[in-house]
Amino acid sequence: MKSGIVVLLGRPNVGKSTLLNAVLKEDLSIVTPKAQTTRDQIRGILNEPRGQVVFIDTPGVHKAKEGGINAFMIQEVKKALDGPDLVIYLIDPMSKVSAERLMLEYLKEASSKLILLVNKADLVKVHAEQFKWLDPWIDEVKQELQGTRCEWIATHSISAVKKKGVKELLQLIFDELPNGEPLYPVDDSLTDRSLRFIVAELIRKQLFMNLGDEIPYSCAVEIESFKENKKPVVIQAMIYVERESQKGMVIGSQGKKIKEIGTAARKEIEKLMGEKVFLELRVKVLAAWTSEQTKLKSLGYELEKRSRK
Repeated sequence: MKSGIVVLLGRPNVGKSTLLNAVLKEDLSIVTPKAQTTRDQIRGILNEPRGQVVFIDTPGVHKAKEGGINAFMIQEVKKALDGPDLVIYLIDPMSKVSAERLMLEYLKEASSKLILLVNKADLVKVHAEQFKWLDPWIDEVKQELQGTRCEWIATHSISAVKKKGVKELLQLIFDELPNGEPLYPVDDSLTDRSLRFIVAELIRKQLFMNLGDEIPYSCAVEIESFKENKKPVVIQAMIYVERESQKGMVIGSQGKKIKEIGTAARKEIEKLMGEKVFLELRVKVLAAWTSEQTKLKSLGYELEKRSRK
């Protein structure tokens, strides 16, 4: 039996969450067209006869201001890199070397084996001339990591959306993981996260899908009540925004926008739970919650006094 922890690492919107969902064959991690959708570590558990893999989906690596929600996201990335068995560095061929250089800071601190994974491989084949930067960049990463604790072992290409190359990637992963007992019970559980957390994420996904480019980044979701013993299940959730004007945009004219968000979220929650759900959404202003540590902590985004290096 093989067993181990695999961290998915990369720039925002590179396809980490899409890959996790493709591997698990379930929509565990929320995916939207907007960058930096993922805020927390999401652990996805894959159980197979050959062993157990615990995947950690991380927020996209970016330069973050100190003390706010973005700093929390980077903290989550650094914590995930503390002792995994394997790191998968996803590269988007639509990126640029200048944007990817920040990744070296994180890779050099990772004490693990490394797979360089080029996502959207179908684009690379069609637009080979446009993506000439890829091979030199991969060579540079290998060279920069020489003498560090991060050991390059393979380069692989996939299309996470089309699920091409995923089977071969899994074989690579199992080949490199150590022998060992499962880290989590071998059952039908896909994650160690609570149902409340996943439901909140599904609501937050619809905020990204139904609102403008900026507003979802100022939104947080808290599940206030979750009554599974009711038929249908009754869920009450609060959506926090930072300004009164944002509250109006989330609610919409005559409540139309919040109704659209709620309907779309309810359908996904019902699919997840396999039963009918009554979902009540409310909106409240919590000024400057993305930057004030006390408010961040109250919403589950706790910043450590000293980030790990």
